[in-house]
Amino acid sequence: MVSFILCLLPALLATSAQGQTLTCNTCFGQTETCKFAPGTCQDNNVTGGCLSVAEAITLDGTQNTNFYKQCLSSYTSDIKVPISFTVGNGKYVRINIKQCNNADKCNSPVLGVPTGSTTENGLQCPTCFALNFALCNSSVTPCTGDETYCIDFTGFLYQGPSFSPFEAKGCASASAQAVKPGTNLTSTPYTFYFFWGKTVQAEKIPTSPPPTTTTPANTTNPPPTTATPANTTLPTQTTRSGSSPAVGTFSFALYLPGLTGLLLVKLLS
Repeated sequence: MVSFILCLLPALLATSAQGQTLTCNTCFGQTETCKFAPGTCQDNNVTGGCLSVAEAITLDGTQNTNFYKQCLSSYTSDIKVPISFTVGNGKYVRINIKQCNNADKCNSPVLGVPTGSTTENGLQCPTCFALNFALCNSSVTPCTGDETYCIDFTGFLYQGPSFSPFEAKGCASASAQAVKPGTNLTSTPYTFYFFWGKTVQAEKIPTSPPPTTTTPANTTNPPPTTATPANTTLPTQTTRSGSSPAVGTFSFALYLPGLTGLLLVKLLS
């Protein structure tokens, strides 16, 4: 019985290994049919899978559109999710990535080129792109489609054996948050190596300027004044020479009894 099980063990192991092996399509091309160098590759459906990539990149002023299919284990990019960012002046990176491991040749369907969107989404970001330590003069630009985040990336842009330092700011999809220092993004014409990056939610475009209120320097109202009618003579008070009105009255009252006595003597005489 033991010998029978030992005889079956290699076959069981082979069947188990065969159950984890996945066959994927491979090809490359500049059209969606991806007809150049068609073939297949083998990958582990637990740790790997099949991959389809469609990309459109315009950083050099012309559009580079490419399609390719391969095994996921041979894909050298750290970013394995669809990603797009626009850095102004018609320059953008749009890479559509789809992974699967549910069946052999699951990457057979055509993956569409990422066309982006021209519909503004009400958000804005600073945008610019500069190479070789040139100054990245940014200007605020409306964002479109699903690019609802702002990016600020610096790193090296590899094209074949040559490379250049770059700085990029712009609108990006939420998947741009996968960009971290030390990661890379692989495309057909370029490989982006990021040594610094920041991704934040984009701000809304102001609908109108805030109201402004001008406050006068002195806000205290002057006290009300009473106007004197024209040609109006104010009453004057006559006082005796050398004494005030109060003092004159007091003196008259003091001498009144004496004056009364003199008057009575005058009448009786």
